[in-house]
Amino acid sequence: MKKEIDINSRTLKWEQNGELAHKDLSELIERLKNVESEHTSSELSRLGEKLNIKD
Repeated sequence: MKKEIDINSRTLKWEQNGELAHKDLSELIERLKNVESEHTSSELSRLGEKLNIKD
């Protein structure tokens, strides 16, 4: 049985140090904020802010 492939999905890029690429991490956080509960979304926003501070 073949798995259906979502046209919108793509492979995440991982850096040499084992961390998720900055752009992919930012995008992941934004997508999760849209589907998670209000509390979890708030925590994800805080995580995103920390990510932006490192830049």
